[in-house]
Amino acid sequence: METRGMRKRDAGRARDAMGRDDEPATDSSASAVVCPPALVVVIIVGFGLFRGVNSNSYLSAFASVESPFLFVPDLFFNVVVALTVALCSAVVIVLTLRGRLKVLSMPLLPPVALLIVAKVLTLFGVFSELPSDLALIVPGVCFGMSSVMLSLAWIEVMAMQRPLVIVTQIALGMLLSMVTSTALSALESSTQLVVSSVLLVIMALCAVYVRRAFKKMVADVSRAALADAEEAGATGRVQGDLGTLSAKPRRYRDAFLMLGDALIAYCVLEAVIGLLNSFMLAGSITFAGSGTVSVAGMLIGIVAFSVIVFAFQRVPQVSTAFRVLMPIIASLLVFLPFLDERFNLFFSTVLLGSYYFIALLITYVVAEVAHERRVSSYVLMGAAMGLSRILLAAALVGGYFIGSLPVDLFGEGQDIMRYLIIIVAVIYALSVATVLVSRDRRRKRRLRGLDDELAEGGEDAAGVGAGAGGVRADAAGERPSLDEALDERCSRLAERGGLTEREGEILGFLARGRTKAHIAGVLFVSENTVRSHVRNIYAKLDVHTRQELIDLLEQEGSR
Repeated sequence: METRGMRKRDAGRARDAMGRDDEPATDSSASAVVCPPALVVVIIVGFGLFRGVNSNSYLSAFASVESPFLFVPDLFFNVVVALTVALCSAVVIVLTLRGRLKVLSMPLLPPVALLIVAKVLTLFGVFSELPSDLALIVPGVCFGMSSVMLSLAWIEVMAMQRPLVIVTQIALGMLLSMVTSTALSALESSTQLVVSSVLLVIMALCAVYVRRAFKKMVADVSRAALADAEEAGATGRVQGDLGTLSAKPRRYRDAFLMLGDALIAYCVLEAVIGLLNSFMLAGSITFAGSGTVSVAGMLIGIVAFSVIVFAFQRVPQVSTAFRVLMPIIASLLVFLPFLDERFNLFFSTVLLGSYYFIALLITYVVAEVAHERRVSSYVLMGAAMGLSRILLAAALVGGYFIGSLPVDLFGEGQDIMRYLIIIVAVIYALSVATVLVSRDRRRKRRLRGLDDELAEGGEDAAGVGAGAGGVRADAAGERPSLDEALDERCSRLAERGGLTEREGEILGFLARGRTKAHIAGVLFVSENTVRSHVRNIYAKLDVHTRQELIDLLEQEGSR
């Protein structure tokens, strides 16, 4: 009986993991698979080596720059990389949405080969023989294309697992990447190129092994689903429900609404850093220690993320982190023109540390949303990378233009202060406004359908999910609209009851019949914390049982 029940649960989870004719669909990244410990270690090692080598290659422009100014090794190289990443991300999104890129089909060996070839050509001085522009364009394009494909491949693997596993792998992988990048930067340039190429080969072996293991696990789950469907005599109905395109636009819409705050925070910080870096470079505003800022900022961001994950056992919301960090950054920036180089060093480190922290958060959020909404992580991460790099390229060009204006245009000694204050005021006002708008549109997380959860949650879960809003999956195409109606009820009820943001989020889970264990896993908190929030929700809404909560939500729908 237990084995049969497990098979049914696996089949339910595989329903959105399979396409027609037993092929995995593009949204199968959301089907949770359980990795053995050895495979988890390989994922962490491979992801960590990739991020470490990738970061070192970017900051050193393939070892052609001894140390970057903050995070910009060369302005033109950065613009080339940013535009290449944006273009490649757009191509990946189009191919995915058109069904040309299936699950676990992102090329692995070509981008690794491209990076190694670029390093070898740099080692033998081939690029230095080219005209100055081509000497940066060619390696920049190679780096941008490889970075997109390998990043998406690793994020996809993580998105196929549970949120708790995702955040652990990201934290441990980034700690390894920090060690790798720091060790590579300490080497002489030729040695650095050779060692990083060897590490890329090791990373490629890890990626190939992980890809094969995941393909096998997805195939096993798919066979279990088909076997269960054949046993029930409903193979045609199951295959008709799998991989259909009708619900995908709504799923992606909901997924991007969930990513709204994270995308805004990430893109704004990317633009701020690019703007300030290029402005300082154009105006020759240098200071001692600028070459160490990137490593120090990376260290702060990664360590802070890891401490929060492992010590406090939670993942902060991006909007919360953004609202805390932006006033601090803006306040520090106002004083930048008036203080000495030590303040410049401190401010730049804080800014880059904040950026790396937010970048790690959005990596986790993208993987989590792709998992929960059953959409392709290629599309979500591709959009995040493409949009942020477009804004980065624009900021780099804009900052350089402002910094290159004649000194006497606005009066002697006035230009730096004016530009910095105006830039900070505009960016801060726009970012706060857009974050607040995004928060209003994204009050609750939208979770995947009730098919598998009702089987696990029991009669109480089914009662809440059905009674609170009539959210029954009679037709896959109708579920998003019912979800929206239920979200609206929960939002109004949370506002009337004075629930906090976290309590309102948990109310949405409860309305869908989620168990406390499921909520704790998704939010990466303990079950005791969830129970405490549920008690507060009941107290504020003046209910004592689940049935009373159901009745209250139904009354809210009739208003």
